[in-house]
Amino acid sequence: MVGINILTFCWLLFQSVAGSDDFENDVYEKSINQTLLWGPYRSNCYFGITPRYIDESPFVMGLMWFDSHLTNGISSMRHFVDENDRMKKYGWNAFDPRIGGEEVIIDEENNVNLSLSFVKSHDGLNWALRVKGKPLDLNKKSTTSIVLYMQQQGDANTNELLKTRDEEHFVLKGKSTQLGKYDISIKDNEGRYYKDPTLKSMKIAEGADCSQMSHLSLNVPDHESWKARDIFQTIIGDSIKDIVQEQGSMDNFDNRLTPSLYQIRNIYNLPPGNFHYVQKTFDLSDTEGFEFDMIFNSAQSKQRIESYNEISSLITSALNEINIKFDKIFTIDSEEKRNFALETLSNLLGGIGYFHGTQIIDRTTVFDEDQFQEIKLINGKEEGPYSLFTSVPSRSKFPRGFYWDEGFHLLQIMEYDLDLAFEIMASWVDLIDEDGWVAREVILGDEARSRVPAEFTVQSPKIANPPTLLLAFSEMLQRVTGNVDNFHCDESTEDDTIGDFTQDGNRLENNPDLIKEYARKVYPKLLKHYNWFRRTQKGVIDEYSDIFEEEGIWDSIHKDEVFKWVGRTATHCLPSGLDDYPRAPTPDIAELHVDALSWVGIMTRSMKQIANILNQENDEKLYAQIESNIIENLETLHWNPKSGSYCDITIDEEYGDSREFICHDGYISLLPFALKLIPKDSPNLDKVVSLIADEDKLFSPFGILSLSKQDEYFGRGENYWRGPIWMNINYLVLDALKYYYPEITSTQKSKRTPAAKLCNELSNRLIKNVYRVWKHSGYCYENYSPIDGHGMGTEHFTGWTALIVNILGRS
Repeated sequence: MVGINILTFCWLLFQSVAGSDDFENDVYEKSINQTLLWGPYRSNCYFGITPRYIDESPFVMGLMWFDSHLTNGISSMRHFVDENDRMKKYGWNAFDPRIGGEEVIIDEENNVNLSLSFVKSHDGLNWALRVKGKPLDLNKKSTTSIVLYMQQQGDANTNELLKTRDEEHFVLKGKSTQLGKYDISIKDNEGRYYKDPTLKSMKIAEGADCSQMSHLSLNVPDHESWKARDIFQTIIGDSIKDIVQEQGSMDNFDNRLTPSLYQIRNIYNLPPGNFHYVQKTFDLSDTEGFEFDMIFNSAQSKQRIESYNEISSLITSALNEINIKFDKIFTIDSEEKRNFALETLSNLLGGIGYFHGTQIIDRTTVFDEDQFQEIKLINGKEEGPYSLFTSVPSRSKFPRGFYWDEGFHLLQIMEYDLDLAFEIMASWVDLIDEDGWVAREVILGDEARSRVPAEFTVQSPKIANPPTLLLAFSEMLQRVTGNVDNFHCDESTEDDTIGDFTQDGNRLENNPDLIKEYARKVYPKLLKHYNWFRRTQKGVIDEYSDIFEEEGIWDSIHKDEVFKWVGRTATHCLPSGLDDYPRAPTPDIAELHVDALSWVGIMTRSMKQIANILNQENDEKLYAQIESNIIENLETLHWNPKSGSYCDITIDEEYGDSREFICHDGYISLLPFALKLIPKDSPNLDKVVSLIADEDKLFSPFGILSLSKQDEYFGRGENYWRGPIWMNINYLVLDALKYYYPEITSTQKSKRTPAAKLCNELSNRLIKNVYRVWKHSGYCYENYSPIDGHGMGTEHFTGWTALIVNILGRS
């Protein structure tokens, strides 16, 4: 079960550390609780709302649409974000989770341009959705049938959602044991429902009339509400069958009435329930299109949203505030690139979701160290329920929490809203179990599982992932304690001003005691996680004893600091995050992975930093020693003088037992540098930088390649991490360049060095290519081609690719 809610903890903590400072108490509690209560937290939907940390009786809402003028239009009904929908555009132009924003969807197949404006009252308890639609092609006869669905979940005896009479607009009254009483109103602003001018009536059967708004109330089990599209289509299908049976035949059916055929109605005589469909079918023959508002007002709030003008004012205010805040944080001279950056960041923030439900975990399947075939996790059992507040890599393909990705997401989010990043981090820490494990993919509940291939739904506590959350937490702690510099490579950049920003989102920077106290609270969990990682991914060193004795290095090796990824197969190493990156061609129990050791190194450094902040001197000394041992092992075990790079190692048994370096120049070779584990005085440092800058190997016109162009595996097989350019590692390399070469941030022109030029050139190449692709396609991508820079993998991937905003806005 989820531990104490971070909101509750922070509130209690303020009581103890803030004393009589009631103002700070109230401001922070309001900032965290109310401003993040509501949001489009159903990341997998084009638009769907649910509250955060309201698990027993949440209100759930979603939006769907289709062109009901077409006889097969319902097959193109939109609900879940899907690349196969072939949208010309979808996503947030501007969004802030605390106040709302504007999402635009251009759906050519359904001939509609939708603008969805979501805003909240200043206390965060009420919200409004404005839906505006315009035709894309006036010459194409079409309708837009908008379907809103809502459900008040929980015990039907204590939670309810029912319709009341109102002559002016549609009203629902609701009651939730957690949310209290509320009301929902839906008001039309402009546009008209579809009616063929050549017909006297659009009514085809009782309740089937597209010239009127349709409403259906029924009971749907809480765990089935995500099937709203399927349920709607089933009801429509049965309605059509009923009409056919009533009319005897459809041979003489008047096609002008087709939109009414697809209007939902209560053909089963169902009793009212807590699930509601509201359908509006609009005529798209007018350039002005249509517009309506949906308003949620809580009885707990004194800031009711009532009128059209109030909503308009909230929308204008929200967009202005987002723009002001964005420009305060990021400096971007080009208006076009600024729009690109704002949209990219907004889609990362707009993809933040709240998930609650059970998780399927296999705790019994054994991983045999001598077996390197794919292991089927067939003993999965549901555990939980759990909760997770997280950003997602992609709403269309990966609408769930990814441990490996999330640390990189937080590096971007904390630039804009440190408090928000901290909330997400805290939610992930809550998931660490008693043994210290957290799943690499967190898939909670049926709705989340519906978007995951079956082979990936079951998680195993034997499998790890790069511990990027500790990397992110380390950055947060440094920022709060005043030790983080700007992320900029340009010598002419002026001093940082982010520390002066005091609006919602950075209050923790002004209250370091609060985050220190939280660090103290979660330290035991992080320690369990740290120990679990070291224990489960520990490598075998005894196999090398004779070899290293002969090499004369056995006594200088730190035997406890050798690691490998458990669960790797002959073709893949999924736990490493670098799935198909080439490893030893023949897997062996004795192989040791340089990236696994590097990640333990940064994990140890983060734990050392937390111990320092908490004045845990003995622990700090212990971590410092472990970190030193890891750094020495990187040099002693994994540095190959012949290739001039860091490599995995294994035992070469074919030509006599000896250490064999598995060298494939690329991201694995760079990780000790990217994670800042190479000593600043190391003679290997300049060799790694030379590898980065080598245009015959890694340095392309579009960024650093994941694998050298000269490697035999470059571009082969799946070609996932065998050449394509990934933003997360490029970002780490830029950050490391600044760390190792302080002159990069110097304002003196005379201090420009090859490293500074490399940093600037890499930054410029990344910006130029990602922006070029976005301008052409409208999307960011999972990775980019090493050949011509085009977008590859998942489109609209605004997970760690959104780090381009930091690079652009801090350059």
